[in-house]
Amino acid sequence: MEPLRAFDTSHPSVPAVCLCSIVLLGMLVFQPIYEMLFLLGAVAFLVAAHGLRPALRRLVWMVPMLALVCVANPLFSASGSTELLRVGPIVVYAESLAYGACMGAMLVASITWMGIMAELLPSDKVFATAGRVTPTVTLMMSIASGLVPQLARRTRELRSVRSACTCSGVRQSLRNELADESVMLVSWALEDSLERADAMRARGWGARVRRTSYRPYQMTERDMVALAALVLLAVASAGLGWVASTQWRFYPTMAQLVWWWGYLPYGVLCFVPTFVAFWQRRIA
Repeated sequence: MEPLRAFDTSHPSVPAVCLCSIVLLGMLVFQPIYEMLFLLGAVAFLVAAHGLRPALRRLVWMVPMLALVCVANPLFSASGSTELLRVGPIVVYAESLAYGACMGAMLVASITWMGIMAELLPSDKVFATAGRVTPTVTLMMSIASGLVPQLARRTRELRSVRSACTCSGVRQSLRNELADESVMLVSWALEDSLERADAMRARGWGARVRRTSYRPYQMTERDMVALAALVLLAVASAGLGWVASTQWRFYPTMAQLVWWWGYLPYGVLCFVPTFVAFWQRRIA
């Protein structure tokens, strides 16, 4: 199944509002149902956009990390009232285990959604959305997002060159190799920064107080309707999430979870990218 980028036909502000609302609410509203919806929405989108097998390959790290956080929290925070296990001085409580599970779900879902944001909002769409409002911050984010894969690619190049140089017959220690690679990478990055600064100055960066921009994306009536619906969903989810989080507690005893209609707006918001991906694949 070919990967599909959702929101291709929408204005960049539509996926930006949708994804930022999902991530912010998922990280701020620390409640089990919200964290479950936060995680399930990310998994569902990967399956809808990339297929089941590619999505499973991308999520193979999820279960170990979730289990690690879930198990580690009772070891460092032995709090609660429902004792499950006692091993010497270590006591495992159900409340600590549930807190760790929610924390692990939030961590895994946040990382997954960040990857989805990088996929659905490339640098050109980020510039189109916030380039005129915060040009410097947008440029810094765009350059920083490109430096990580660039440094990884150059590291592989340096190691390939080093492995090909066998004339000396002397193999350096790992510490010396890492030090040499770090010096080369930093020198390479500094040289690129000077060239990039000269190129930006030659193209007139900072010549005007208000920056002009090329805007290939046009806001349509459909985009305005989608933005209004997403804003309403986000506001409703925020208000209902505040109510849900104030009524829930982990310590000293967990409150009883009830299926409440107030979870519906955030659930719909989390699955909007999945709906869009399915719809675009259907009409493609």
